[in-house]
Amino acid sequence: MKNKKNIIYLFTILILILFFIIYKLYSSRINSQKKDTFIIGMSQVNLYEPWRVYMNKEIQDEAKKHSNIKVIFKDAGGDTEKQKKDIEDLINFGADVLIVSTNDSKELTGTVGKIYKTTPVIMLDRAISGYDYTLYIGSDTESIGMQAGELVGELAGKDKVKVIEVQGMLDSSTDKEITNGFRNSINKHKNVSVDRTIVGNWQESEAEDKLEEILKEDNNVDIIFAHSDYMALGAYYAAVKNNLKNIKIIGVDGLEGPEGGKEMVRNGILQGTFTCKTGGKEAVEYALKILNKEEIPKKILLECNKITKETIGSN
Repeated sequence: MKNKKNIIYLFTILILILFFIIYKLYSSRINSQKKDTFIIGMSQVNLYEPWRVYMNKEIQDEAKKHSNIKVIFKDAGGDTEKQKKDIEDLINFGADVLIVSTNDSKELTGTVGKIYKTTPVIMLDRAISGYDYTLYIGSDTESIGMQAGELVGELAGKDKVKVIEVQGMLDSSTDKEITNGFRNSINKHKNVSVDRTIVGNWQESEAEDKLEEILKEDNNVDIIFAHSDYMALGAYYAAVKNNLKNIKIIGVDGLEGPEGGKEMVRNGILQGTFTCKTGGKEAVEYALKILNKEEIPKKILLECNKITKETIGSN
């Protein structure tokens, strides 16, 4: 009788052990499957700028190369408060890595810093204040400004010229860096003066309207340097409306396409532009490195090159 009880007891123990092993194997398989599929959350500040549309396309195209990646996109429509909510929503959706591209870095510092405590964050194009993020990827914008100043000097030659600068946003880190490089470069040319700086808020129509009013009152402007090709196109329309055919216009971005900077250079609308990579492809590549626990740098600056009719074939 005692032996029979011992046999039943041992059999019960074996059954429990077997169930435990099956459960662990099943759980391990489920967890493995979960870890093999990663969610990347992309918080985009707006999609009215062609450059940002292209950024999202680069992210999507690169993600399609990897079967274990799913990207969830959010568009804040230029609203900082909505972007804060978008970021929270992406985390709630289960994002393993967050990519954030914003205009207002200061306002998002707290939100990103909070998320960074539990989730890797890649800042794309603009970093927040401080270093509470995993990686920053952006173009060498100060170099763009310096190269733009050099191009203005080349266009001016020995003539005395007056320049209008069109920034994207007031006090944004990107605009400050471009302007710093531009002014430092311009200062080398005593015959070149920056007459005024206006803010176009990265909008073609706003840049056009503001410049149209300025050019009505002052038709002695020689060169307009806009911090994006989109605003540079607005500058071109403003010059056409005022029948000013000799104003030389420079942009930034250098995208392909009907209204891209490269095509505008080919068509003589712009005298020059500069490649300003979106970093979308690189963001996905480094997101994978982060998820695979690989060592990465804190900051990556992307190269920027001048595009004119003389150089367009090599860019």
